[in-house]
Amino acid sequence: MVSWLDRLTRVLSQYSGRDKSLRTLHFILLLSANHLKDRAKGQHLLALAKQLSAARLVFRQFNLAAMINAAVQLTRASRTDFVDFLLQVAVTIAYTIFGVVELLAWLADAKLLSLDAARLFRYCLYLWLGALAAGMFRLLRNMTNKSDVQFDDEKLTFLGYVSDFISGFASLPFGVLWAGRLTSTQTTTLSLIASLIALYKCF
Repeated sequence: MVSWLDRLTRVLSQYSGRDKSLRTLHFILLLSANHLKDRAKGQHLLALAKQLSAARLVFRQFNLAAMINAAVQLTRASRTDFVDFLLQVAVTIAYTIFGVVELLAWLADAKLLSLDAARLFRYCLYLWLGALAAGMFRLLRNMTNKSDVQFDDEKLTFLGYVSDFISGFASLPFGVLWAGRLTSTQTTTLSLIASLIALYKCF
């Protein structure tokens, strides 16, 4: 019990642990709200889920400096495998630009900037999907050279990426592959799977 509590405390004291915990709870609440027959209770759960999503958005702004630092550190990264290096650059830069664009979108949504918040958030979705695609391709390349334990771990990570990508892509304009063709329950379930995997890896 003490060991479990120590581990939980360690996870929740880190940005990644808090973010993944909030994300997991967010999608659990969404799924629960969708299956409740009592609409009033469902609305209460949706309101709480919205608060958790808003909290994640605010917390992410304080992670922007770390993302910029990660982008700067790329100048020192190994280039032995140049393709892997390029994919690493693509992922890091995409997430860094995502952070900047999301900050602008957040401020625009708060009416502090005269920008189109909806359009900026849409750009964030494109950047996130691009980062996921590059990350999946990088994982596929690396998995062939791993030990069994590392391979199993990266398979789990890959499953999380794929779940997020399928769910996120479904939010694109209708008519592009499966975009707009999945139900809210399907996309939420996929996002929950990705969130649970990411949270599990924090432990």
